[in-house]
Amino acid sequence: MTLMHYDPFSEMDRMLERMRSLMPVNPTARTYPLALDVASDEDSITVRTALPGFKEDEIDVDVQGRTLTIRAESQSEREDSQQNWYLREMRYGRFSRSVTLPDEVDIDSAEAHLEDGILTIRLPTDQPGPIRKIAVQARKLLNGKK
Repeated sequence: MTLMHYDPFSEMDRMLERMRSLMPVNPTARTYPLALDVASDEDSITVRTALPGFKEDEIDVDVQGRTLTIRAESQSEREDSQQNWYLREMRYGRFSRSVTLPDEVDIDSAEAHLEDGILTIRLPTDQPGPIRKIAVQARKLLNGKK
């Protein structure tokens, strides 16, 4: 039987992530959230997001502790006052998303690939070290004082 780590706050974290994904990260700076797919298996965590039209030098991926952050900035022209727009839904500018990873990762072996507008990040999980016993030593009280 395998023991699973239970985090009582994981459902609250997922709910907060869903709420954050519905609104811009910073409305004044026009930073839009990215939708993510995060999956894991025994060896790695895989994160995917859609970044159509972005080039690899416009995307920044970093990991600090268990937090993965993806940033992208489109340099496309947004202002075109000569056009009479009927519909304009494409977003330009900054996109960003941070997510807490379920496990520690081996950042030195991480890979990120951009193919057909889909960014796929593979993060091998750090294998936990062997279980080490810690000896317990009793302290004697002298005259009721420690």
